[in-house]
Amino acid sequence: MHKIIVLLLIGSGAAAAVDIQMRNVNLRMAPGVTLQVRSVRGRLEPTSAERPVTLDLRDSFFMQVDWGTMAISTESLSALLNTYVFAYAGAPLKNISVSVKGDRLIQKATLHKGVDLPVEMEGTVSATADGNIRVHVDKVKSEHIPLKGLLHLFGEDLAKLVNLNEARGVRLEGDDIVLFPDRMMPAPHVKGKVTEVHIEGNNIVQVFGGGKGSNTMRLPEAATNYIYHRGGILRFGKLTMTETDLEIIDANPKTPFDFSMADYNTQLVAGYSKNTASHGLIVHVPDFGEIEKRLHAGTVEARSHSGRSQ
Repeated sequence: MHKIIVLLLIGSGAAAAVDIQMRNVNLRMAPGVTLQVRSVRGRLEPTSAERPVTLDLRDSFFMQVDWGTMAISTESLSALLNTYVFAYAGAPLKNISVSVKGDRLIQKATLHKGVDLPVEMEGTVSATADGNIRVHVDKVKSEHIPLKGLLHLFGEDLAKLVNLNEARGVRLEGDDIVLFPDRMMPAPHVKGKVTEVHIEGNNIVQVFGGGKGSNTMRLPEAATNYIYHRGGILRFGKLTMTETDLEIIDANPKTPFDFSMADYNTQLVAGYSKNTASHGLIVHVPDFGEIEKRLHAGTVEARSHSGRSQ
């Protein structure tokens, strides 16, 4: 990788938003949790006026989506619910698994109400008027017993059955589960108005709209799969860019760009970069999955050599 030169230094206490545009990126947000970014236009907003957007400090910024389309697989959603949304003391649900049946969402879990009770909930998905996600539950059963009908017989509903920590991004309203995308993810949070939700295969697709940024940014280098940062102040590693101009391009455009938020520097090191005439930076990097394969192969080979030398 070419040596990267620090472009400009900023004074202390400065912070500014960075425009971002992404296309065809599988964004690894946490272990087992991947956001499929089909296309997005928005901004990385600093969470503090005293600190710029810093890729190494994931709580230093959030992603404000103006428009775009993202999806999350049922496997990733299950991991997110188990490792973050319901990963707190006293959580009423555990061992959560999400699946799809046609255009309906199936959620299986263990409900803790004095005793552990296996439950299965089934319903439809839609966008709420204020831009969040609604799962309307019309079937609930436990050990093949229709639970919801029994609850209604006693004048109950799901909201009275389950108490949730709303700060983690889930609220129950009667028999509806409302999901707040801006709180469901660990940092960096993803904010924006969800205008449409639907199911495609094994994925829950979210369409964002209503943001202030409507223009498509012109890329320094044409690419199919990419992450482009423009304007504002961006810090990564020991480098700080003002009037940011950083394009990260997938070295293999035949598959979605597998990009790890936590291990971005590993990908930068494994790739190569070039400066532009306008003092910007373009970096071509391999998919993170390819790097993992190389590391695994190297570990296996090292163990093999060690075994032969003994």
